[in-house]
Amino acid sequence: MFKIMKRFFVLVLLTVSILQGYGQDNIGTPYSVYGFGLQPDNIGPYSAMGGVSAGLRDNYNINYLNPASYTALDSNHFYFQFGLTGEYAHLSTSKESSNYRVAQNAAFNIAFRLYKTMYLSLGFTELSDIGYDLYYTNLIPGSSNTYFNQNISGEGGLNNGYLGLAWRYKNLSIGLNASLVFGKIERQQTLTPMLPDSYTIRTSDNNRVHDFLFTPGIQYTLNLSPKSKLNLGTAFNFTQKLRAKQEFISYKINSSTGSSIIMDQLTLKRGYIKYPFHIISGFNYAYKNIWNIAGDYTFQKMSAYETFGDNEELKDYHKGSFGVSWQPEQFGRFWWQRNRYMLGGYYVHNGINVKNADINTYALTLGAQIPFMTQRAGMLVLGVALDLGIRGTEKNGLIQEKFAKLRLNISFNEFWFMKRKIN
Repeated sequence: MFKIMKRFFVLVLLTVSILQGYGQDNIGTPYSVYGFGLQPDNIGPYSAMGGVSAGLRDNYNINYLNPASYTALDSNHFYFQFGLTGEYAHLSTSKESSNYRVAQNAAFNIAFRLYKTMYLSLGFTELSDIGYDLYYTNLIPGSSNTYFNQNISGEGGLNNGYLGLAWRYKNLSIGLNASLVFGKIERQQTLTPMLPDSYTIRTSDNNRVHDFLFTPGIQYTLNLSPKSKLNLGTAFNFTQKLRAKQEFISYKINSSTGSSIIMDQLTLKRGYIKYPFHIISGFNYAYKNIWNIAGDYTFQKMSAYETFGDNEELKDYHKGSFGVSWQPEQFGRFWWQRNRYMLGGYYVHNGINVKNADINTYALTLGAQIPFMTQRAGMLVLGVALDLGIRGTEKNGLIQEKFAKLRLNISFNEFWFMKRKIN
C-alpha cells in the first residue's frame, strides 16, 4: 500500500511541476475581465467527452459536478482524484497577434462510503479564473492629436471547497454539495497622458468573497434492457448572495517627481456579489459496459449577476456538450482493450457581448482513460484529454483565441474498508 501511495503522489507532484512550468504568471484570456472571471467550460473526469457530467456515474471516477453520482462508487474503496489543465492559446486581431500559456483549473477530491447507501465526498475546485493584462492607446476626449496610454489588468477568481453527501434508494440517487466559495477579484487600471509634466492616474479595486453555496443533485437509472440503461441527472444552485469585502484606492503620480497624491480611498466596504442561478441537466445511455453516449445542457442566469449592487449587464450563459466513449473489453487481456476511448465537443455562449458581438466558444475534445491495477486489487485511472477550440471573433476589432488544452485527471482507489477473512 505504501509503495502505491508513494508512486501516486510522485506522479501528482510531477504533473504539477510540468504544468506549473508550462504556466506564465496566470495571464490568460482577456475575456476574463467580465463578471467574476471566465468559468471553466470543461472540467471533471469526463472532459474528453465534451465535459458531460449530469448523467454520468461509474465506480472509477468522482463526478463532483453532480453530487448524486457518488452512490455509484464502490462501497469498499477509498477514492483520491486530482486534475489539472495546461493551456496554450493564440490571440489575434485583424492587425496583430500574440499567445499565452497557463496552468489552471486544479481540482482535488476524495470520496468513500459513509454508511450503507450513503456516500461522502470532499474536495477543492475552481469556479472561475481571472488573468489579463491589456494595453490601449486612446485619444483624449476633446483633443484632436493628444493621446493617453491605458493599462488594465486583473487576477484572481473564485474557488470552491465542498463537502458532499449522497444517498441511494433503488434506482434513485440524490446528493448535496455544501460549498465554501472563496477567492479574490483584483482589478487595476493605469492612465498615462502622453504629455510632458503630466500625472499618471492609478486605481486598484480588490474584492474578496467568502460565503456558502449549496448544490443539490439527482440521478435516476432506467433499465431499458438486460444490456442497456439510461441515466438521467440534474444539479443546480439557486441565486445566492455571497458576502464580500471591497477595498478601493485611486491616486495620481507626478511623472516628473514621482510623488503621489491619494484621490479616493475606501479601506473596507462590506457587501455581496450575486452568484446567479445555475443548472445542468443531461443523460447518459450505456450499452453492455462498452458504449456510453451522453449529452448535457447548462444554463446560468448571468444577466442577474451583481457586484455590490451594480449589474454588469451580462447575458445569460448557455452551454451544450455531447460525448461518446468506447471500452472494447472491461476485463480484456490486453491493455488497449481495457482503455476507455472518448470523443466529444461543446458550444458555449459565455454571456459576454462586446461591440454587438457575442463571445462564443466552440471546441472538440478527445482522449482516453487508462486503468492500472494496483497490488491490493485497487486501481489507478489516468485520464488524458485534449481540447481544440476557438473563442471570440476578429470582427469589429475584437480578439479571437485559438486554444489547445491538455487535461490530466488521475483517479486512485484502494480497498481500505474490506475486512480480512484470513490472517
